[in-house]
Amino acid sequence: MRRELAVVIALGISGVHGAVAQTKFTPATGPACKDESTDELGLWTCPGPAGYVMRFADEGNIVSVTIAPRSGIEKVSGPTAQWRGSGKSFGEKVQWIMRAGVPRAAVMRTWRRVDEDERELQELSVFAISGANACLVGSVDVHTDKANDAALARAQQAAQAGCPPK
Repeated sequence: MRRELAVVIALGISGVHGAVAQTKFTPATGPACKDESTDELGLWTCPGPAGYVMRFADEGNIVSVTIAPRSGIEKVSGPTAQWRGSGKSFGEKVQWIMRAGVPRAAVMRTWRRVDEDERELQELSVFAISGANACLVGSVDVHTDKANDAALARAQQAAQAGCPPK
């Protein structure tokens, strides 16, 4: 029985509706990404799982991320989230939460400036993905006790709930 429980935990099986929760990691920078940067704007798109992509933009002060199916990324009316960037702004990887082989949430390390304060805040940003729509649903300060576990739990909730209605 203990061995079976260990296997269930290792596989990441969620008790919610018996769904198997898979996670996949993809790069947020590097050779797998398509760089479309100009002198004024850093712009690159990195592949995610199941035909999804994440587009990153950095114009110096303001940064943004857009999550969408590759076929619809050009049609998205605005970014999934934007903020006043700080330092690195984006982490190296994206963790995707999958349900039935489809991305339903994502977690990424981000850096931002807090309001007019020059204080830097490093967070794990959590996004819900509902088909062609994606939204920022929360974040966890990386200095919080067990921040990775808290962000993953929030992403599991986001995968179940999706984006709130507009």
